[in-house]
Amino acid sequence: MQLLQLHYNYYLIAFVFCATIASYNFHYLLAGAIGKQQLSWSLLSNRPSALGVMLLGATGAALFFISSGIAFSSVAIAVVLTLVYSIPLLPFSQLEFARKAGLLKTILLAFTWMFVTAYIPIAESVTQWSMLEILLLAKRFFFMLMLCIIFDNRDVNIDKINGLHSLATDLRPAIMQALIFLVFILLFTLNFFFGKYGMQDGQVAALQLSSLATLTVYFFSRKKQGYCFYYFVVDGMMILMTLLTTIASI
Repeated sequence: MQLLQLHYNYYLIAFVFCATIASYNFHYLLAGAIGKQQLSWSLLSNRPSALGVMLLGATGAALFFISSGIAFSSVAIAVVLTLVYSIPLLPFSQLEFARKAGLLKTILLAFTWMFVTAYIPIAESVTQWSMLEILLLAKRFFFMLMLCIIFDNRDVNIDKINGLHSLATDLRPAIMQALIFLVFILLFTLNFFFGKYGMQDGQVAALQLSSLATLTVYFFSRKKQGYCFYYFVVDGMMILMTLLTTIASI
């Protein structure tokens, strides 16, 4: 919104936040199902905090949706994308084929994040799309893809144990590194085009700085790191981008 100079819809921002919290904990609960090869109430009762946060997030998302003005179709698509991404976690033999779609899994997750955090806010604020909006969606997708690759690398061992496929389980480490360099080059190159479509030089520089910061985080992630690193540093790259672009827009 800041980059496109759109008005802030705080109900929409609150909706995205609550929906993200709900979907993350929903995925976390299902992860326990595939680990135990069963889907039962005990999985929910054994993780009461995750269940409670998921319900709170879902309730908040529903309440903020009412006042956000978001099209129901956009929310429905986001829900479907979230459910499709979670299919490999369901402990049913009929869905075993879904666990082998490593490439699609990572791309789907990056696309879902782009759809929720970029497409929905833009779609609800503009009536006519231009090249600038399209470039922003592409930038967001490549940025989220870098973060997804970092998390794939973190989860490679547990994914192999659970029989789940991802880019990290299907590709050799050297190829994974080449892939993230390729995604970074695409992202870094794409950022230069924003100046051609009216974005301020400071904002372009802020985007480049956040891209470089994300690449730096990738190098740190190659060493063993704890959960705090991933939840506060890797996920924090999203906040850093917002912070840098906001400062650059003042």
